[in-house]
Amino acid sequence: MPPETDNLELEELFQHDQEDRQKVFDTPKALEYLQERDQTRRKRVYAMIELGEVQTKNDLYHAGIILHHSDRPEDHLVSHRFAALAAVMGHKTARWLMAAALDRTLMSLGRPQIYGTQFEYNASNHQYELKLPLQDSLMLSFEKKFLGIPSIQERLEELNRHLGEKKVTQGDV
Repeated sequence: MPPETDNLELEELFQHDQEDRQKVFDTPKALEYLQERDQTRRKRVYAMIELGEVQTKNDLYHAGIILHHSDRPEDHLVSHRFAALAAVMGHKTARWLMAAALDRTLMSLGRPQIYGTQFEYNASNHQYELKLPLQDSLMLSFEKKFLGIPSIQERLEELNRHLGEKKVTQGDV
């Protein structure tokens, strides 16, 4: 059985990851800055994994979120696995991550997402939009509710409402 003590360094990396997501990176230079920060966090997470330092349900969720913010399908699959383990261990928010990591894996492989969890910022009209394609025809009626996934419309409204609250990070990073 895993220990009960969460990895505090991993929690700190997670907090920095989430702080970065409170900004809008709307220039190539700003986006490159975010990608460099994300890559540094991912490298540290993989080192922690190799050292056996990712063990609790919170550790799994934190590592999963950090790996989810990648452009590599391999990282998305690890994120999905960690979210599944965290969910089985009782972490409720990990259910959403399980779905989101699967959607991101599929999209990074050129396939449609299933759950409709992936959105992107459209700089020309200054709002978030659903990443297409979406193939949700085989989804069970209770599946999104069970996994804690809001409707696409609810999520778009939430993202765009918070957009006005976020700090825009431009090329001066």
